[in-house]
Amino acid sequence: MACRVLRVLRSHGSVVAVRPRDNQMRKLLEDPGYIGRAWAAILVVVAVNWFWAERVGLTFTGFVVVGIAIALLAVIGWFYGYTGRDRKLADLGQYCALWLAFPVAVNIYSYVIATLRLPLRDAEFARMDAALGFHWLVWLGLIGSHHLLQFVMGYAYNSIFLQVFASIVYFSLAGRSDRNRELLWTAMLAALITVSVSGFLPAYGPFTGGAMPAWSAVLETIRAGGVTNFKIAEMEGIVAFPSFHTILGILLVYSHRPPARTFVPVAILNAIMLIAIPFAGHHYLIDVIAGAAVATLSIMTVQSVLGTIEVKSAAGWPARSIAKV
Repeated sequence: MACRVLRVLRSHGSVVAVRPRDNQMRKLLEDPGYIGRAWAAILVVVAVNWFWAERVGLTFTGFVVVGIAIALLAVIGWFYGYTGRDRKLADLGQYCALWLAFPVAVNIYSYVIATLRLPLRDAEFARMDAALGFHWLVWLGLIGSHHLLQFVMGYAYNSIFLQVFASIVYFSLAGRSDRNRELLWTAMLAALITVSVSGFLPAYGPFTGGAMPAWSAVLETIRAGGVTNFKIAEMEGIVAFPSFHTILGILLVYSHRPPARTFVPVAILNAIMLIAIPFAGHHYLIDVIAGAAVATLSIMTVQSVLGTIEVKSAAGWPARSIAKV
């Protein structure tokens, strides 16, 4: 005998049977993985970028390839999620699409907010570092004199986004949608905070005479107004304060916390990365400290909001599933 699943709802003493197809649509609309909300948040950032870029005269090109990749991944995720064929592939497609889309949107946001052209804060940040007993040139000399250490730290620093996509794959295949959701939402919130702060407290970051890093040169160009057209594939991360590498490193360790078996290797890799940030990323120590503060705030906020939403949702949906064979 065929198996039929009925959802029984109690509303004012009445009993309503919802067919499996109706249940599928309700599940899609409820958006239990917060996928729709994430896309909505990204669209808001895109709208802000478009409006602001129009006003300041910046243009961005080269969306075709990344747009196709995002669309294909999102469609794959939607298909497997809506049909219920494979929840793991649904998560993999959707979260990969989201992690391609939101960094592009936030990176554009960092370019348009840089047009505020507020005073640079490098001198203040250098003084803060000195007050903490940290001297960037001494640190640079120490790391630069050990080629193996320099290589290891550079590798750890450059692995950050590879770690993100490896985490998406791991959490999707492990059936941990909750960890994918945490990582995405904490990163999105932290990125928006970070870029907004950087617009009001801009800095080039420390560097030796005449050897300005590429991202600092881009920031200088935006502030000078010399270049107004940018290709998506060639855009640089131009945020110094707070350090977004610090934020992602902390969020990755948090998302891989026990009982995840990956906690120890992820923690070790990101500990090395955090040590490498001032050297490999041309950051002040205060950038790292500020990044840690933003990561902590984002974790606390997202956990509080998601927990409240889930409790309210459970309280407002007094339903139970009954299987009849």
